[in-house]
Amino acid sequence: MQGALRVPGAVKGERGKGMSRKLRETLAAYGFLSPYLLILATFTLIATVYAFYLSFFFVDFGFTEPEFYGTKNYQLIWYDLTHNGDFLISLKNILFYTVGVVILQTILALALALLLNQKVRGRSIFRTSFFLPSLTSSVAISLIFIWLYNSQGVINYLLSLVGIQGRAWLYDPTTALPSVMLLNVWTTAPTFMLLYLAALQDIPDHLYEAARVDGASSWDILRKITIPLLRPTTFLVTALGTIGSFQMFDQAYIMGGADGGPLKSLLTPVLEIYNTAFAGSNPRMGLACAEAVVLFAVIFLFTILQRRFIDTNIQY
Repeated sequence: MQGALRVPGAVKGERGKGMSRKLRETLAAYGFLSPYLLILATFTLIATVYAFYLSFFFVDFGFTEPEFYGTKNYQLIWYDLTHNGDFLISLKNILFYTVGVVILQTILALALALLLNQKVRGRSIFRTSFFLPSLTSSVAISLIFIWLYNSQGVINYLLSLVGIQGRAWLYDPTTALPSVMLLNVWTTAPTFMLLYLAALQDIPDHLYEAARVDGASSWDILRKITIPLLRPTTFLVTALGTIGSFQMFDQAYIMGGADGGPLKSLLTPVLEIYNTAFAGSNPRMGLACAEAVVLFAVIFLFTILQRRFIDTNIQY
């Protein structure tokens, strides 16, 4: 019975001790996170707010003070959008590119994950081999694909073996952007494959066992159990893929040049923002910041739409 007795103030003391311990743990967590939070605040949050601020100014990168422009930069963008300007062309290109790349890379990533989730010999070797393209520098990959897509390259040689006449893939406006799309699908799908692999291993085995007992085929199990339970991962893959596709720059610059390739078929919004800010004899940083704000709004809108159409609520 003595154990049931409590000294007045003991509960309060234990609770206060617990709260102080929780406070110490919280402070320790923020201490470990502080380097990342400092970098995030400096190069992301503050930079984003400052770019939005500069979008209302004329900035010429000289030693002159920024000149307040009001909404003139946004009016210039609106004029560009309504008169088939370069920014509109870049948005059309990136919409086509994003839809194609996100669909293809999501399907390929899921197919690779389903394949590598099987218990076969040498599975680790296959996983490593498939993941290698994601580890390679995008510049190096782009240079290799320039050689592959060349009119005298390996692709045209292989096509000639079956009697098909190849072409200069990156110099033809009809094939330049699809060629870059295939490159990006090949390099980004392995990264998303890892996300699907992790999600597949979280699905409880008893669901599959119950389905097999009920006589479900492999196709039924895939269609009615596996794919529905992968919805949160599918949303993550499509959202990350959409954001990354809209921000495509390096492959377009390396494979198409600063002018956006043949007939601007490789001109992307980020490349156009780069040209506006740094290229030419009249760089306009304020206008480039306004274009970046518009691009952010487009990406945000697409992400919200994906969140609305992909139901991420699942119950085992």
